Amino acid sequence: MLCAFVVALVAMSPQLPIETVRNMSYEKSDHRVPLRRIEGTSALFFQSKLSCDVDGSPNAYHPLDDRLSLDVIDSAGARRANGQPNGVLVGQPSPDIVVWVDGKPFIQPSGEFKGFYVSRTTLQNTSLPVFDPNRYLDARHTQYIVLPDGMVPEAKIGDLAIVYDPATKAIAYAIYGDIGPTTESGEAALATIQRLGMVTSSGKTSPAQLRDDLFFMVFPNTASRLVEAEPWPYRQSAIDTLAADELAKWGGVNRIEEILNQDPRGGPIADKGTDRAIYDELATLKKQGLIRLYEFALPPRCPGGTEGRLPCAPEIVVAARDGVLAVQRLIEQVELSKAPAASLQGMIGHLRSLSNFFRRFPAETSDVLEGVQRETARCRALEERVVRCGGS
Repeated sequence: MLCAFVVALVAMSPQLPIETVRNMSYEKSDHRVPLRRIEGTSALFFQSKLSCDVDGSPNAYHPLDDRLSLDVIDSAGARRANGQPNGVLVGQPSPDIVVWVDGKPFIQPSGEFKGFYVSRTTLQNTSLPVFDPNRYLDARHTQYIVLPDGMVPEAKIGDLAIVYDPATKAIAYAIYGDIGPTTESGEAALATIQRLGMVTSSGKTSPAQLRDDLFFMVFPNTASRLVEAEPWPYRQSAIDTLAADELAKWGGVNRIEEILNQDPRGGPIADKGTDRAIYDELATLKKQGLIRLYEFALPPRCPGGTEGRLPCAPEIVVAARDGVLAVQRLIEQVELSKAPAASLQGMIGHLRSLSNFFRRFPAETSDVLEGVQRETARCRALEERVVRCGGS
């Protein structure tokens, strides 16, 4: 009786009055990431992926060799002529990302990072010269988030913020330190990602790049609190204290969990209903060596499954693409007479299942791949090649 009473009490709990302020984009101007708040409050939140930003780090970009830097030069708006990690640049990095002096990108002439560009962040100490790396936030040490340009006008550079991982319950206190492109949400400094316990050492990879459930929050009109409490460069301990205080006043982690329980946006795909077939297919592909699983687990009921975080929709889409490419490589081996036609047994079934994945998650397929029409057409074309090879 007591258990039934508790269930009934939970069901009667009032719903939080959550409103959508406007829609942002996940990756490609899809406008599917709602920027929200609780009615009557100013703190803004959204759920998205977690891309890695290294801007402001003195070793963020190198003019000659990406292997020396925290990120590739493509992220700064240029590229290399030969498509290799090192080589001549085609074009120049953007002045919005690296500092230009006298009409050209400035390269540090001395010091520990001699030869590197000076990378900028929107939040900066204007009393220092523009070519001084200390003028900008250092993504290696200062936890900051990036918000898309023009999409969150309520927040100002320097406002306090947090990032919360619903899977691990880890939290990173941060500041709004840089402005990013309007086409993308969900970006934070290297230090922020590492504070969440995710293993990465550069901007070239981000463990949560293909998730859609990281919880970002910014507290408008709080930048002055940090400025009054701490001289530049801001100590992370001061940011932690002030941002934790703002979160507590708003309602704390318990309030975040209320929102996630009431109206989650994104998150792991449940192993139930018709979606169980997704995990059956992924488990089979993994067993056959056609795909590898990276940052997520399969349900314990599946062969090779374990306890752990189930994948978000974008992760499933990319795993499906990996499966399609694996089948394509196998077809090519048969066509070149390097493998028997019998090795294509069952591949048509795989391609049809994977094609259904793309239809099941159309928004995510358009975000991270080439869209449902292109991906399903690729699967149909591969089916025809399997038949021509004598497979099934």
